[in-house]
Amino acid sequence: MEYRETRILYDDSSYSRLWEKSAIGILADGPGLLLTDSEAIFCREHRGVQFNGLNDQRSYSTWLTERIEVNQNLLLESAILEALRVPGNKVVLSENFDSLNLGKSRSWAMRWSSDGHPKRGAPASEILWFESKDLLNGKPEGGESMLKDLLHWCVEVEEMGRIPEVLIIDEEQSVVTYRLSESNPTGEMDKPSNEIIDEITEMEKTRIGGNQIFFPSVSKWPLDSIGIPLHGGRKLDHIEAEVIESYFEGEISISASILLDLWMRGLNTRSGFKYGSTWRCYSGGVGDAHAPWLVVDPTSEGPENWAEACLSSRLASGVNKHWLYPIMDTAGWRYLQISRPPSDSRWSNPRRI
Repeated sequence: MEYRETRILYDDSSYSRLWEKSAIGILADGPGLLLTDSEAIFCREHRGVQFNGLNDQRSYSTWLTERIEVNQNLLLESAILEALRVPGNKVVLSENFDSLNLGKSRSWAMRWSSDGHPKRGAPASEILWFESKDLLNGKPEGGESMLKDLLHWCVEVEEMGRIPEVLIIDEEQSVVTYRLSESNPTGEMDKPSNEIIDEITEMEKTRIGGNQIFFPSVSKWPLDSIGIPLHGGRKLDHIEAEVIESYFEGEISISASILLDLWMRGLNTRSGFKYGSTWRCYSGGVGDAHAPWLVVDPTSEGPENWAEACLSSRLASGVNKHWLYPIMDTAGWRYLQISRPPSDSRWSNPRRI
C-alpha cells in the first residue's frame, strides 16, 4: 500500500469509476485516487476494493492498529462516513475542500444527495460530528462557548443555502442525525410596555411560597402573557415576579432576561414542565392553537451533553414542538434549534450484532 503524505494511493483501473460514481477521495496527479484512512475503510467494507497488503484480516487489523495510533478518532470517523455514504450520499471530507475548490468552511465534511456530485453543483448540507458524551457547555481556550460557536457555524452554513447537519455517535458506534437552525420565534401578543408594568405593580398583591406573587382580585388583567388566571385573580411565578419587580431597575437575572425577551417577541409563555423545559410558548392566546416552541432556561436545566440534547429534541418533536436553546450574543438573545430531520434524511450506520 502506497501513501502520499497522509493519503492512500489507489491506482487500480477501477479508480476513475469509483470517483465518477461515488465521489470518494480526490484524483491524484497521474493515474489513481487519493483516499483518507476512513475512506479506504469504507471502500474496503462497502465497495469491495482490495488494497495491496490488506488482503486478509490479520494484515487489515495490523494496519488499523497503526492508523489508530496516528488518528485516535479513526473508528468514529469511519462510522460517521459509513452512516452518510451507505444511503448513497456523496461526501467530501474537509481535507479535500481546497483540492476540489469548495471554498472555506469550518465543517468536517460536505454532503451531496445520491443524484448529486461535487463536480456538478453545490452540496446539500455541511456536517459536524460529536460523541454523545461531548459536553455542550464547554468553552475552548480563547474561543466562544460551544453552543454559541455552533450557532455561528449554523448561520454560516445556512447563508450558503445548505443544511447544517450534526451526526452524534455513541459508545456502540451507533449514529443519529440532527439538524441545526437559528429560530426567530415571534407572536401576536402585545409587548409589556412601561404603562402595563406600572399598572400591574400598582395592583393589590401578596407574596406566596417560592417568591411567587398572587393578585387576589383582578377585574381586568392588562396582558394575558403574564401570569396565569387562578381563583379569580392572577398568579406570577418567581421569574415573572422578578421581571415585574425589577423591570425599571435595569438589572435582572439571566432567566428573567430570557422571559422578558420572549414577551417582547409577542409570545405567550406558560410553564414547559410537562415537556421537560422551562417555558412553552404560544404565538397567540392559550387554547387558540398548540404551543410551537419549548424554551429551556440554561441557568437551571441542561442539556449538559449531546445525549441529553438529542433526547430533549426527540421528545419535543414527538409532541410537534420545536426545542430552542437561548444564547446571548452581541445583539441580544438568539435561539438555537436542534431538530430531528425528515424521515428520509436520518442518516444512521448499519446495525451490527
